[in-house]
Amino acid sequence: MVDMHDLRARSLWVALNLVPGLGETTLRRLYEHFGSVEAVWQASREEICGLKWLRPGVRQALCMGPDQAAVDSALGVLDALGAWVLALDDPLYPELLRRIPDPPPVLYGIGDPGALRRECVAIVGSRRCSTYGIKAARELASGLASRGIGVVSGLAVGVDTAAHKGALEGNGVTVAVKGCGIDIPYPRQNTALAAKIVSSGVVLSEFPPGTGPEPGLFPLRNRIISGLSLGVVVVEASRKSGSLITAACALDQGREVMAVPGSIFSYKSAGTHYLIKMGARLVEGVKDILDEVGLEECAFEDSEEDREGEGGGHRGLLPEEMLVLQRLEAYPQHIDEIAEACGLPVSRLSGLLLQLELKGLVTSSPGQMYHVNM
Repeated sequence: MVDMHDLRARSLWVALNLVPGLGETTLRRLYEHFGSVEAVWQASREEICGLKWLRPGVRQALCMGPDQAAVDSALGVLDALGAWVLALDDPLYPELLRRIPDPPPVLYGIGDPGALRRECVAIVGSRRCSTYGIKAARELASGLASRGIGVVSGLAVGVDTAAHKGALEGNGVTVAVKGCGIDIPYPRQNTALAAKIVSSGVVLSEFPPGTGPEPGLFPLRNRIISGLSLGVVVVEASRKSGSLITAACALDQGREVMAVPGSIFSYKSAGTHYLIKMGARLVEGVKDILDEVGLEECAFEDSEEDREGEGGGHRGLLPEEMLVLQRLEAYPQHIDEIAEACGLPVSRLSGLLLQLELKGLVTSSPGQMYHVNM
């Protein structure tokens, strides 16, 4: 049976979220002042006009009551998407997020809302990431997901995308927090990925349906990414990256901050190295993350042989091909460096690299540089 009270409360929260000029901070203050969303809309004109901290336009809108046409339109969009609404007074609202200094008053989501209440770790990073960044994010996310830990990220291209895909590959749960309305296909190239995420996780937004991806909304989104998580792992980031905003949010919220080291020659590592210098935990593998957020590795810890086997678990390769593949890295290496690491003459190594490239396992770059594919 449908709970009509819940439906009415949902409608009233959406109506409040749609009031022009009513920001989230003022919305929370309004809710706390009256004690419930129903009481906000039932308040008299005198009570509303007495709140001098409200903008005149907001006071006028509240006195006029809910914009029912706008509410019905928004609810119609949400229903068509199969989306749900969680507000601060809902017992299903994620408790970890509720504890941050500025929790979003309303959450719109598609998928399983229960995913928001499990133990999660955020993985974020640069949109213009390297193959190394993609590989690191994907493998860390897969390792966390396979251990039953949710992975939170922002659905952006680059590291975020790799983190979501890694979690799905680990048969786990991932939460994608959007910086626009839940109904806006942004970024468009991740539309199919978002559809996969909702099958076991959640696509989430605090913004009403129809809200476009404006630049100023993404820093707000970042506090939710960290707020849902026990800790934040930054994989690749420049010094001006939005990922450092997420790290700052995590610190403000009392969450752990971790960073994956990178090349000293890459500006994409400048942000992560800065975080490490400032005291962030250096992450080389999943165990570092688990230790930092206080979760036990249990029986999942891999041996060194297992980790090497993961990188070389390709059937049908010759022993020398397997050796070369295990010595290659995500960063491009010169053929002479690879030859020294493998103990093979360059003449022999050149043929092996060609075979691995033909099999789609290795990519060559100008100057006899080679790196392993994802």
